[in-house]
This record gives sequence, C-alpha cells and structure tokens, in this order.
Amino acid sequence: MKITGPTSHRSEAGFSLLELVLVCAIMTIVLGAVFNGMDQVTKRSEVEQTKVDLTQQGREFVDEFERDVHQAGYPNCRMVATAVAPANCPPDGTIPFVSNPNVITNPLVAAGLVSISNTQVVIEGDVDGSGTVSQVWYRLVDQAGHYPPTGNCPCKIQRAQIQKTAANAAWPLTAPGASDFSMELENVVNSGQSTTAGVYSGGLTIAGSTAWGESNTSYYAAVSAFKDFPVFQGYDQSGQIVALPQDLNSSTTLNCGPTSLTCIKTIRLTINLLANGLTGVDLQTKVRPVTTLVGDARLVNN
Repeated sequence: MKITGPTSHRSEAGFSLLELVLVCAIMTIVLGAVFNGMDQVTKRSEVEQTKVDLTQQGREFVDEFERDVHQAGYPNCRMVATAVAPANCPPDGTIPFVSNPNVITNPLVAAGLVSISNTQVVIEGDVDGSGTVSQVWYRLVDQAGHYPPTGNCPCKIQRAQIQKTAANAAWPLTAPGASDFSMELENVVNSGQSTTAGVYSGGLTIAGSTAWGESNTSYYAAVSAFKDFPVFQGYDQSGQIVALPQDLNSSTTLNCGPTSLTCIKTIRLTINLLANGLTGVDLQTKVRPVTTLVGDARLVNN
C-alpha cells in the first residue's frame, strides 16, 4: 500500500510579489487619473463661479441703470401745477436749458436727460416712487477714483442720487460729493470714446501684468474694442449713434419733441468686466475671466 503525503494547491499559495506590484501600479494610475480629473473639475468650477459672480454684479447694476432711465423725465412740466411750470412749459419740449430756466430748475419738475457723455450720464426723475424728483448721476472713474478718468483701469462706475433743488439744477451742474456715490461697480475695463459709428479709441491702460509677464493691456485688449468701447452711448429714434457729449445747456438733441428723429431716445450701457487679479485668476490657464454686459434703456418720458 502506497502512502502519499499532503500536496499543495496553487490556489492556496496567494499572490506573488510581481502580481502585487502590478496591481499597485494600476491602482496608482487609475487613482491619479481620477484625482487629476477632480482637480480639473474644481478649477473649472471656480472659473465658472467667478464668471457667474461678475455677471450677477454687472446685471444688478445694469438693471438699476435701466430702471432709473425709464423714470427720467417723470413728472414733467405738464404734470406739475405751479406758478411757473404751466406757463413756461414748451409745447414740444425743444427749448434748451438757457432758454427755459424756470422749467429746468424747478425742483418739482424732472428735466429728463440732463447731460450725457461717454463716461457720464445725468438724469432727473422720480426714480424711487417717493414723489420727490431726484438727480441721478452715473460716472466712470479711474483706478484712483478720479473723474474724468485719466489714470488706469480697472475702473469703477459709480451712482449717486440726490434730491433736485433749484441750486443744484442750475448750470453749470455741481457734481455730488464723494459720499453721495453710494453704489458702484468695480473691475470695469472699457473707457473709450466713440468718434464715429463703429470707431472707438482712447481707452485707458489696464494696470498690471499677466503671470507670464505680458502687460494686461496687451493681452486683454488684443481686441481693441475691449478697452476702447465707450461705457455710455446715445441713440436716436432711428437707432443711429448721436455724437457726444450733449447737455441741456447747449443742445436740443436731449429732450425734444416726439416727432423729432434726431433726439436721444435710447441710452446704451456697455460694461466689460475683468476678474480680480488676486481672487479671480484661472488656476489652470493663469488668465483672468472676462465678461461683457449690455443694457439698452429707452427714455419713455421724453
């Protein structure tokens, strides 16, 4: 009788060192790809969130601007019964400031669009429904807060609202104090002038440099209209650009009759925003996200 000893089975022998090394290498590659994908998604998410924040901030400002312009000119001289307004109210609204001061400087009457340039808009109206006529100023200031803007961008668009009085409505207009500008939009980089339709120039330099040493002006303004496009523009009834600046002191193209086609009937606000240089940089491409917002506000009471 033959007696055999116990035999070993390969299935009970476990993994070899080579097999363990191969499994670890494959897992390292797979996990590396997963974590790299997660990192890319996180970076893209941060960039998209920056764009969303820029858009939301700009949209709120554009909406406020459009609401103000829609109320410009209300109440007009035909709606207010005072000793001077009815007798001096022009039949077609074409009399400029110097010819009709009793209407224009009356604290109860909104003159509508008072002044407009590529960097500033001044309107009058009951913009908050309080029954009080306000002067509302929008202006572009440079990085140092100067108006007219002459330094560098990123710039700011500021808004001020003050009660209209006979004194502050008299020409030349007195700008509100710095503390009156209680609302502002930062990181604006377009600051140019429009000479003729479709031709823009004069935008301020965009301060700073990219991560690889190229100036921000050179990189972000590769398309010149990005920094040279004007913040404010005026359009007539036919949609043609009106040459700026214009004001009630010397022009009849602001608040004129409904039959005139050359009056300013629409104001366009264009905002090119550049993300903050410290907190808004794309960690993958090392550039700052940009976004553009445009608002067209019609002067419905002029």
